[in-house]
Amino acid sequence: MATPLDSTYGVWLVSLVLETMLYGMGILQTWSYFAALPTDIASVKGTVLVVLTLETVQVVFFFRSSYFRFVERFGQIQLDLIWADSLQLLAAYVSGFIVQIYFVSRIHKLTKGRRTKFSLSAFGIYLILLLAVVQIVAGIVQTVWSYKLRSFLKLGETKPITTLQAASSLVCDLLITLYLCLFLKSQKGDMVKTNSMMDMLIHDAITRGVLTSVSSGVNMILFLALPNTFWFFLGLAPNSKFYMNSMLATLNSRQHIRDRIAANDKGWNSIQMATLTSNTPKKIQGQASVAAVDFETASVDISSGKQEDFLMCP
Repeated sequence: MATPLDSTYGVWLVSLVLETMLYGMGILQTWSYFAALPTDIASVKGTVLVVLTLETVQVVFFFRSSYFRFVERFGQIQLDLIWADSLQLLAAYVSGFIVQIYFVSRIHKLTKGRRTKFSLSAFGIYLILLLAVVQIVAGIVQTVWSYKLRSFLKLGETKPITTLQAASSLVCDLLITLYLCLFLKSQKGDMVKTNSMMDMLIHDAITRGVLTSVSSGVNMILFLALPNTFWFFLGLAPNSKFYMNSMLATLNSRQHIRDRIAANDKGWNSIQMATLTSNTPKKIQGQASVAAVDFETASVDISSGKQEDFLMCP
């Protein structure tokens, strides 16, 4: 019995449209990043350019593969894998790996030198790094294996390595999100401004992790549950674009979070001290006023220092 077109070429077209939209969002975010003239170090800017290049390669060759099937082989059910299929798949895996390494480096910088139960042990970071390496190695093996098979109908033979790639990527993303959320939550204290910033960063970390994790999970589940179809494309095709957009969203949101914190800052420390001085003699009041100014300045310096760290500035 022939596989219906809606579960093969139909899903293929939907996936192409979906990932093209996400690629457009990534282009816009890249433009916004460089238009803001960031003071980031060269390695971070280089990472953005490398990820953009890989995602461009991926979407171009996915389109090339689609053109081959829907135009050059119009009217034929073409289930053979061509070189463009393997190249775009490899570019997607490498791009996702680079973004994962970027977040691992940010976690390392956040936790370095901070005496918390999350930073005292490097086990979590090493585990995340190991999972990222496993997923890229499995991805490369799966790409080479698929190219040698030269048929979508034989992809079931790659089930073990494909499952390993998707599962390791899923767990890696979940651990990155969990590690960030636990660490940021542990840094909350008595300062309203700092706590507000922590809440916004936790929200951003969860949003980033959910998108990439769900994408990897959908890819794995549909590949195993619906063999000989392209339903797994719905998770596979947009996966690397979610990685790209999550990294760029993290970089672009830093100034936005700073502006929101600054707008919501009511200077509650100085107001509290001023209230206390209103019922004191003038001489003491003057001393208290100076103390209030000093205390406010110190609190801003502390908050600004934490802000630079927690917003993951390089």
